[in-house]
Amino acid sequence: MIRQNELNQRKSDLTLGKQRDLRGERDGLDGKRKVPEGLKKFLDWDAELTNQLTNLMQVKLPSLSKSETKFMEISGSGYIWLPACAILYFMHPLVPKQLPVNLLMAFLLDIIVIGLLKAFARRRRPPTKNPDFFKSIGPDQFSFPSGHASRTILISFIFTEINPLFDLGYLNLVVSLLVWVWSFSVCFSRILNGRHYLFDVLIGVLIGFVEGFFVSYLWMSSERAENILNFLSDEAPEI
Repeated sequence: MIRQNELNQRKSDLTLGKQRDLRGERDGLDGKRKVPEGLKKFLDWDAELTNQLTNLMQVKLPSLSKSETKFMEISGSGYIWLPACAILYFMHPLVPKQLPVNLLMAFLLDIIVIGLLKAFARRRRPPTKNPDFFKSIGPDQFSFPSGHASRTILISFIFTEINPLFDLGYLNLVVSLLVWVWSFSVCFSRILNGRHYLFDVLIGVLIGFVEGFFVSYLWMSSERAENILNFLSDEAPEI
């Protein structure tokens, strides 16, 4: 009889724990802070709108497989683009050193901005989330804002507005169009994969554009980038 009571109590505790988890996921934050009523309603509306958009996309694009959305996710990952900076650096003189230096500066800016916002907002991922190909660490485990969205928009801005890939008009137009299609496809994949809510992605897109304009003012010339590299590579003077 005592054993049965213990089992019933344990089941009751588990049920209460699941209910608290569901409430935390519904609220969209980490469950440790009091969510204002207005913000809670907005988060619920965002979650509902995201669910409706996901269902609509699945109906309109039934042929879109998980492997395709997973590929888009991987293509926009920082685990891919940060090493790409090193590859571009060693492709000199085919690729000017100015490009990887500026790309690295832009990525570091994006990492800092997104990391701080994620750590502050601490919004939970959607309950229907699929695991990322790469493990999320630190603030990246949270949902708001989308780092993939900001990063891919920033990359597209750099390769179409700041440092176009080609000088020929028509060729540059076609490539720019493909780059932007890729960028927004990555953004949509984050919603379809259940990794982000719609508002997370929209704010990520906005941040990407703001970062792009900011990077355009900080963009280093070839001479300045070369000077920085020479400064970093110089050996410390002997004492």
